[in-house]
Amino acid sequence: MPQSRLLVLGFDSMDVELVRRWAAAGYLPTFRRLFESAAWTDYIHPPEHLTTTLWTTINTGLGPLRHDFSFSMRYCSDSYRMRMSRADDIKDEFFWEWFARSGRRIVLADATLSIPRAAHGGKQIAGWGMHDLPLNRSSVPKGLLRDLSARFGAHPVPICWDFSTETHSLARLRSGLLTGIERRTAIFKSLILSGGWDLFYGDYSEPHCAGHLMWHLEDETHPRHSREQLDTVGHALRDIYAAIDHSIGELLMCAGDDTISVAFFSHGIGPNYHAEHLFPRFVSRFNHRWQGGNSADGPGDVDGGWLDSMWQRSVGLAPLWWRHSVRQRLPASLRAWITSKRQQNPRQWRLMPAFSLPSDVHSALRVNLAGREPQGQIQPGHEYRRYLDAFTEQVWQLTNADTGKPAVERIFRADQQVDPVKIGSAPDLIVWWTRSEPFRAIRSATFGTIGGEAAARRTGEHIMRGMFLISHPRAKRGRHAVEGMSPPDIPATLCDLAGIQPGRVLDGTSRRRNFLAE
Repeated sequence: MPQSRLLVLGFDSMDVELVRRWAAAGYLPTFRRLFESAAWTDYIHPPEHLTTTLWTTINTGLGPLRHDFSFSMRYCSDSYRMRMSRADDIKDEFFWEWFARSGRRIVLADATLSIPRAAHGGKQIAGWGMHDLPLNRSSVPKGLLRDLSARFGAHPVPICWDFSTETHSLARLRSGLLTGIERRTAIFKSLILSGGWDLFYGDYSEPHCAGHLMWHLEDETHPRHSREQLDTVGHALRDIYAAIDHSIGELLMCAGDDTISVAFFSHGIGPNYHAEHLFPRFVSRFNHRWQGGNSADGPGDVDGGWLDSMWQRSVGLAPLWWRHSVRQRLPASLRAWITSKRQQNPRQWRLMPAFSLPSDVHSALRVNLAGREPQGQIQPGHEYRRYLDAFTEQVWQLTNADTGKPAVERIFRADQQVDPVKIGSAPDLIVWWTRSEPFRAIRSATFGTIGGEAAARRTGEHIMRGMFLISHPRAKRGRHAVEGMSPPDIPATLCDLAGIQPGRVLDGTSRRRNFLAE
């Protein structure tokens, strides 16, 4: 295949079902045109991919059990502690490195979880505007990020955590994200039009924050949906999508028809319904029974440590508006540190057969495995399998106490793919909850009812579905059902489209033939 320029645009947490609905209704004319003229597919993420994991998978072509970057907070097996993830935790090569080594000129434009390196040449920026704290803020050449920020402005929403679902906050967030999209698009256009590139890779992070805090505006069935708030704020989430739709049209025009243009959605968004807030108590009751105690008389909630307990008895009693005001005045790094400390309990974890790792829409279990953890309680081999078999059986039987419907959608066990001693910081088991209604309590025939209200600010949370699209005159037009497509296939396909060889054996395969005519 002859060498082609490649424009790659990623969209963080932009939901394919919302895009299809709003495109059909005429709100997203660019996507409506692309769904007819380009080749595209939607796909479901394998259950081992957590919400942060999949970006590293897309960038490396490796599954999470190989790249070992599981979550924004990293579990340290040598100490039973959690810390914020760092750039040096990603030790694998990124797909754009293979482009650079093949002599292709790259532009890396604020791609999620990217790390600029001078050895790759080209133009690279990271940390201009991200949903979470960026792993770093840097650029190649060194002054490029500073110069672009001076020319086009900083992102008006540097940290999504500074906003809430209160009406005045949502109005400010809507304005800030729309300005951020406008400035990001201007930066991307300047980099595209400056030429001198064979691969352009940039991401839009704005849908991520918008989906978390604005979901209830569009979902009339959501408990926090307010017609009065909608009348004041407007269809803010739809407005964010519409602004991105307009930006895509501008960028495709800048790239030209001779460029192969690729767009993908990392994952989607839906209502923030899950039972993660109840899972640690279920784990505690299961462990108590495993160790010979009464099924329904397990110890209390043990997911938080001394700092969380102290926090609840002091700061937690203060009015919400005061806590939010104080939190905004703290440095982002300090807020992240406090969050990581509140969500861990190493003193208790070291004594448990297994414990719940902090997460968001899913729940994650780490077995206290002898030979892997310093004070392992469960022996490898037969006892490990027996513990997880029994735990999995009980989890599958959980129901939503209000509706009686099954509580669990799917479960992933790492030992079905790899030796559990070698899973690094990853959980041994992941539970994905059903998303059809809120969870105020879960019921188990063995362990009774476990109840409690979730304290989450978010009204929207991730759904693990994505979309992949190729726009080019040779594209096989329309929607395709590409069986088994998953995130590791994306870098494999990009390399194939550009005619270069990946730098390692990938976990995915190229899907080029599904989208482009030979």
